[in-house]
Amino acid sequence: MNSFALLAGFVLCSSIASAQEKKLPPTDSSVIRNTGSRQVVAPALRLSSLTLVNAESVDQLRADQLLSGVPLGGSLLLRSASSLTPARRGGSAIAPQLLIVNNSALPFSQNNGALWAGKGPSTRVLTGFKLEGTRARLIFAPELVSAANGDWRFNPIFYVPPVPPGYGGNGYVLPYYFYTFPIDQPLRFGAHPVKRLDLGQSTAMLLVRNLQLGFSNENEWWGPGIRNAIVLSNNAPGFPHLFVRTARPIDTRLGGVEMRWLVGGLTESPYFDTVSTNNVRSLAAFSATLQTKWDPNLSFGVARSVYGTAKGWGEIPWRWLDVFARTNVSKLGPLVPHRDSVLTPGGRDQIFSLFSRWVFPADGVEVYAEWARRMLAPNLRDFLIAPNHTQGYTLGAQWRAPPWHSGSFRVQTEVTQLEQSATFRDGPVGSWYTSRRVVQGYTNRGEVIGASIGPGASSQWLALDYLTPGWRIGAFAGRIRTNEDVHSTFGFPVYVGYCNHDITIYPGLRGARTGRLGSVSAELSLQNRLTPFFENGGGCPNVGDRVDIRNKMLSISFSPFSRN
Repeated sequence: MNSFALLAGFVLCSSIASAQEKKLPPTDSSVIRNTGSRQVVAPALRLSSLTLVNAESVDQLRADQLLSGVPLGGSLLLRSASSLTPARRGGSAIAPQLLIVNNSALPFSQNNGALWAGKGPSTRVLTGFKLEGTRARLIFAPELVSAANGDWRFNPIFYVPPVPPGYGGNGYVLPYYFYTFPIDQPLRFGAHPVKRLDLGQSTAMLLVRNLQLGFSNENEWWGPGIRNAIVLSNNAPGFPHLFVRTARPIDTRLGGVEMRWLVGGLTESPYFDTVSTNNVRSLAAFSATLQTKWDPNLSFGVARSVYGTAKGWGEIPWRWLDVFARTNVSKLGPLVPHRDSVLTPGGRDQIFSLFSRWVFPADGVEVYAEWARRMLAPNLRDFLIAPNHTQGYTLGAQWRAPPWHSGSFRVQTEVTQLEQSATFRDGPVGSWYTSRRVVQGYTNRGEVIGASIGPGASSQWLALDYLTPGWRIGAFAGRIRTNEDVHSTFGFPVYVGYCNHDITIYPGLRGARTGRLGSVSAELSLQNRLTPFFENGGGCPNVGDRVDIRNKMLSISFSPFSRN
């Protein structure tokens, strides 16, 4: 980690120095103390807030755009805490933010960043400080995570394949994945409560004209999805990375262009293998968006993320150009066994994505889509034969009705499909976020850094809210089919395979209240997980031998407003 740490430290020190380089004049909130012969201006403590990628304020902004349209630079397709939070010169303390998640029966955690919500109560507290100048910006925003991580039973009824020696993960590995698609995604993070201090949403950057460059650990959200982002999201803890990005859109003949380019390191969880030489992987990612000049409400984007094996942190800063490297280009042909990668790992893998968002403010409507592939076609012929080879996609829409009384109704829907494409008959398709070359897959600390539904899954979600300037309340319903690629390839007996799909049904209620100090939001879902991890001993239609688990998930979050 020496080279990477030195480079990151240099950026941090440079940012602090630059931020303190220029002294600000006294403001109305300053306190003047008389020290005898001279007066000393002591600025009063200033509190500020940090806007996270899925904050309540982001939801409000997107809801407002349904009626007012998208302003220049407001497409929200590429976002992170440091880009969402306005810069204010000087120093300030970050007012604490709180997230509480409680699961009654089994883990359920989606888009919670550094917090993995296992069984029982889990909390995340974010606070810190900011130093901001004309040429540099430092955001130190660590997160304190605490989770009960309660015990829950996984008792497979059928025979499960043996896990290769050294890959048992202390018993927390789901063995079905090693049968075909290895991935670092433990069922539980150890046998004890979790307490951890994470670097969180910390960022240090230098400002060079229209460029921002520096070091960060913050989560990135790329794409138009509300529930799922295929390439980068805040489903897992943030990972340390260097970045270069535009500070504001570049004006071109076609419209405003924004770009982000980063390189960083992904860390293996303690519950994957006993090999000490593969605990770090590299990730290089690039994305660009265009907010069209002929219609600012229409935006397009493209992203590519390449992850690969690495021998240590010292290799990470030199992997910038991996984003342009040739990786897993596919050629339709016979199926290649995936279990070989467990024994002979090494190389790179990639995710490629195209996305778009279009808002129609006259009708209060927004439609968006993201289409992605795990493998690139080697030529045009192969693409025309099977354009859906290894594809995944998200389709979504929002509609906000005309005002009614003091508010208005909003409908949201989103569908994400990451199950194997039908082209598995013609050539290897693998499973999303797993890899034949990088055995830990597209994960950081044991969680997928892309779509929250995880590998080989699909989801459907619908919500209805009533929105007012000060509060919102609504209901939602969702369905997730989990681990479907594993189910399709394991080879269950026919009389069982029809009835042991791993499916979660979750209706629920949600609401938020915005006041003088900030916003409080809450969500309650009543989940019924049908045959979790394929546990069904009686086949069809022997309902009495199936295992279903009912889980109540309650989450509460508080985000403060800035006060100067």
